[in-house]
Amino acid sequence: MYLAALVFTIIGWGFQLYETLIKKTRNINIILPFAYFIACILFAISSFQVGDTFYGIIDVVCVILAAIVFIVLVKRK
Repeated sequence: MYLAALVFTIIGWGFQLYETLIKKTRNINIILPFAYFIACILFAISSFQVGDTFYGIIDVVCVILAAIVFIVLVKRK
């Protein structure tokens, strides 16, 4: 789970890097919060599986924040 979450995080930031460096915009690429949302879910599952409740709760908060950003971006476009 943890490795898959890291891959989703890297994919999201790769798309954001493309948006910033290649397209030269300051917009948030919609893939970043979506990929980060998925990654945080996987991080939370991994944390709870190993019994690390504190980090699991922090990951759940990150899931909520990433979902809010994603929803705002979808509604804005």
